[in-house]
Amino acid sequence: DAYKKVDKKLLSALQIAADRINSFHTLCKEQMGSGFFKDGAGRQIRPLERVGLYIPGGTAAYPSTVLMSAIPAKVAGVKEIVVCTPAPDNELNELLLAACHLCKVTQVFKVGGASAIGAMAYGTQSIPKVDVITGPGNIFVATAKKLVYGEVNIDMIAGPSEIGILA
Repeated sequence: DAYKKVDKKLLSALQIAADRINSFHTLCKEQMGSGFFKDGAGRQIRPLERVGLYIPGGTAAYPSTVLMSAIPAKVAGVKEIVVCTPAPDNELNELLLAACHLCKVTQVFKVGGASAIGAMAYGTQSIPKVDVITGPGNIFVATAKKLVYGEVNIDMIAGPSEIGILA
């Protein structure tokens, strides 16, 4: 429903971005390839079963984070993509949901912060345990990712230096 409600120009922009991200990651995957030498050394690329994406959404929505996280997972062959995002006033942003739809995200949960990271790392009755958690967040999200590392894999512990732009 959210996808149908979003302005067509925004949907077009999302689609263009999605196509470009998909093309880039498809090319990367093709160039990496799998293969082995005669002595057995080499690499084999196998997708994870389920990944968890933390998408910030408390004060602003970040559909670009959905695209940049979900599309590489899809290209890699990941079967299930779980999104956790805050829902101010218990409402999810329609553009963010449209991006999830475009990326064929498996499940979206209205939970944010350290709680979301813990839920994805250990699993709950409703939120499945994932193999890896990616996505940016505030100090609580970053600290939670640091604490669950080992139980699940994480992308990185991002901070202000990773998102700063100097002009």
